[in-house]
Amino acid sequence: MTLFILGLVLRLFLSTQIYSGDVNNHVSWGRDILSLGPAGIYQREFMSRYGTLTPTYPPVTLFFFTLSQGLFDTVSRTAWNLNLKYPLFPSQIIWWLQDQDTQPAFHKIWAMTADIGLAWLVYTATKKRWLAALILFNPAIFYNSASWGQIESVPVFFLVAAFLTRRPFLSAVSFTLALLTKQSSIIFIPLYVLFFYRRFGIAQSLESAAVGLIMFLLAFLPFATPPLATYWHIIQTGSGSDYVVDHAFNFWALTMGLGKIPDANYRLWGYVLFAALLLFVFTRKRFSVFPIAALITMSAFFFLTRMHERYLLPALVFLVFWLARDRRLLPAFIYLSLFHWLNLYHNWWYPRWPILVTWLSSTLNIQLLILLALASFIWLSWRYAKR
Repeated sequence: MTLFILGLVLRLFLSTQIYSGDVNNHVSWGRDILSLGPAGIYQREFMSRYGTLTPTYPPVTLFFFTLSQGLFDTVSRTAWNLNLKYPLFPSQIIWWLQDQDTQPAFHKIWAMTADIGLAWLVYTATKKRWLAALILFNPAIFYNSASWGQIESVPVFFLVAAFLTRRPFLSAVSFTLALLTKQSSIIFIPLYVLFFYRRFGIAQSLESAAVGLIMFLLAFLPFATPPLATYWHIIQTGSGSDYVVDHAFNFWALTMGLGKIPDANYRLWGYVLFAALLLFVFTRKRFSVFPIAALITMSAFFFLTRMHERYLLPALVFLVFWLARDRRLLPAFIYLSLFHWLNLYHNWWYPRWPILVTWLSSTLNIQLLILLALASFIWLSWRYAKR
């Protein structure tokens, strides 16, 4: 329990120190739903009204941001009223709430909670504290959630829960929640379908697919928008850039650099490479869900176009479960964690360490990092094929 408390305290402290500009989107989305309601939010103009993007996340995440914004507003109003009514009320709380980093911290609650939840799932599944610590105190993970303010941990929590539970209904609900919190979860659909069929059979698969579909459609109902069309054209394909690489240290960054090059001539090659690697992992004799999930994540990150630096994070979580069976993977896990953190740091430079900034400003050094990461990926693929 001490480990989990320390992990939470670390995140609470970091959450009020700094945040990335992306959290301004989360704040505006929550505010907009509180003031105008969810209906039509995917079609509203945000840039002219708030200076932020129109929502590019699925419904459940928007509800999360609405709740965290409502919580911040309630705490702020309550504190202000108490400050006016009771002279002994500590006024420093008002100044803290008005600090520019405090409101964004409320929107980090979901990812920080998911971090702790993932560590708990690891511990309950493996009974190994050191594996839970690899989640709790991994800089690549808490830098993403507590400092940057991104939500990658949230869909990963639902994915892991979907794979661990022995109850088909809960598994289907959890996987659907992953899809409804972050569209990047789509790449795991083939794995989940095969996993669910192997564990629960065809009858339960059909029933649970119906439950998931109904749940998916109902989630969009308050937004008064076509669910499938909105998910694909606005949330999925409209949520990122059309560049070969969107700041991910991957195969495309290695061969073409980090420049903003349209991916029209390269997207198909990315799909081909990704499909080939999917075929490789799905044709092995043994079926092990977390090693496959880790390899799928790394395959997508390294070879698909339009990749953000954040999209490698799920692989680290899945690798922790793989480590429970094979400790020889620990050096690869440590390097990939460092590699992922350096990729995140390169896009933000916080805290600013001049020596590291200078080192990461070298194209040759970045290429070396990518080559070692690709070597780690190839070695992990070989380890899985060898089993």
